[in-house]
Amino acid sequence: RDAIASMRELFDPQRFDPAPDDRVFTLCMADATAAVLMPPLAAHVQAAGLAVRLRVDPLTTRDPRPQLERGGPDVAIGFFPDVVRALGAAGDQAELAHEPLYDCRYVCVMRRGHPLAERPTLSLDDYVAADHLRVSFAGRPQGFVDEALTELGRERRVAMTVSQFSAAAQVLGRSDLLAVFPYTYVAASGVADALAVRDLPLPMPAKRVGL
Repeated sequence: RDAIASMRELFDPQRFDPAPDDRVFTLCMADATAAVLMPPLAAHVQAAGLAVRLRVDPLTTRDPRPQLERGGPDVAIGFFPDVVRALGAAGDQAELAHEPLYDCRYVCVMRRGHPLAERPTLSLDDYVAADHLRVSFAGRPQGFVDEALTELGRERRVAMTVSQFSAAAQVLGRSDLLAVFPYTYVAASGVADALAVRDLPLPMPAKRVGL
């Protein structure tokens, strides 16, 4: 609810009248984030009778500042730790601003018939021994999970990489791959009944999603 309230503030009536104004706001975010935030935001826009139009573009980078500075999207929503540090160092001289929305917890997901789904908890040994499906919308050679495993001196085998969480959810239902999803996305995926969810067997602090 707090995240949606923050997004509603994008339509600030002190700067324009959002009811008749039909300008297009472009929001850039991963598909998992859009699946969680856009349905209630769309309901709010319609219920309030706003003429404003919303466009959602895919997030393809962990540093959206160049796109924002070129006048691309109006807002980028995601986990941008390097950007947050840079804006903090720039202080009042920063041309862009960041506002936290919510903390996102990540979990391990698999199909309900997966052999590991029969166990109430997932061990680190079983986790790294399995084949994995990685979601990489930014094209990074290693994700946050891989970096956390490296700190533990462990490594996983990534058998497939896709750029969207929605595609990953479909693949999981037809394979014995493991994936890491934002916990909030599982219920919004449309296939939650086909997925088993387990806590990750490695330290993975919640990520601060912001705009």
